[in-house]
Amino acid sequence: MLFNRIKVSRWLGFFTMFAFVMVLFISTMLNLVQNNIPFFIVFVFFVFGCCYSLYRVSVEEVIKQPKVTVFSKEAILLFLMVSLGSVLAYGIHIVLGCPVLGAGVGGLLGAIFIKKYQVPIYCGTFVGMSSPLLFGMWQFALATIFASIIYVLVRDLFNGYGGKLGTIALSGALISTLVARGNFAEGSEYLLMEQLIIIGFSALAALLTYILSIRFKYGPVIASAGVGVLAGLTLPFLIPDIGHTYAVVVIGASFVGMSGTNRFNDEVPIFIAGVLFGLIFVFSAPYFGGAGGKLGTIAFVSVLSVRGIMMLHERYIPKKTTC
Repeated sequence: MLFNRIKVSRWLGFFTMFAFVMVLFISTMLNLVQNNIPFFIVFVFFVFGCCYSLYRVSVEEVIKQPKVTVFSKEAILLFLMVSLGSVLAYGIHIVLGCPVLGAGVGGLLGAIFIKKYQVPIYCGTFVGMSSPLLFGMWQFALATIFASIIYVLVRDLFNGYGGKLGTIALSGALISTLVARGNFAEGSEYLLMEQLIIIGFSALAALLTYILSIRFKYGPVIASAGVGVLAGLTLPFLIPDIGHTYAVVVIGASFVGMSGTNRFNDEVPIFIAGVLFGLIFVFSAPYFGGAGGKLGTIAFVSVLSVRGIMMLHERYIPKKTTC
């Protein structure tokens, strides 16, 4: 078929993801420079790791396969599945008043009833987490369309990096907001104890998701969505004042735990990436409030950073040999 011959450069999808990762990095660093110089220094260390991961993906996954088909039957189905997940999660979000349950329940429904396309459906649910106060219906529709297109462009890139799906969703949300000239909601600032609890929940959620996905073989979508639903049903009631925020943190950190064994083969780096997620969550809070996919982008940055540090260590620090 003629449509099967219509291809575009993989660089288009790669640079789209790269751009929005850098947007989150730069905004977080600006906040750190003003409020926390010690962590800024630590954060710069992880920036090198993230950049190295991006470099390796460009060499291994883009240069070697420079074109991607965008109008095949499969590509169109993927576009529709992302859109389905977005609409499904947004509807649940509106009815239940909880974006965490919107994404979690939407992801579980996709994994149970349309297993073959559970990943693009789950990607779409992150767009559906967007605040109705931020997006009108046509803005939401634009975000869904852009995210669906970007998913098709990067479907074979960054596999195994947790948070990839959320970054796709945030890309769609940000592009839609720029086109519509909208504004983001103001973020929150957290007290020291709240920051520590956020970091603790992040590390535990990342670990639990990875264990459920890899050790118990539930797979990344069911593991993440299940952890998110559990958090959305319990934390707002157990901790009325700030439980909703903690539930958001848990489902966001669960995206770290969606990483594959081709990137992490044990729990230690997942724990570190979970801690980094919590730190970035705290210090990126003033930016992009209400945009679906922000959580996944934080997870993506955390995973890229830790994986990059691991690869740099393997490359430049020789292993000790025993006689």
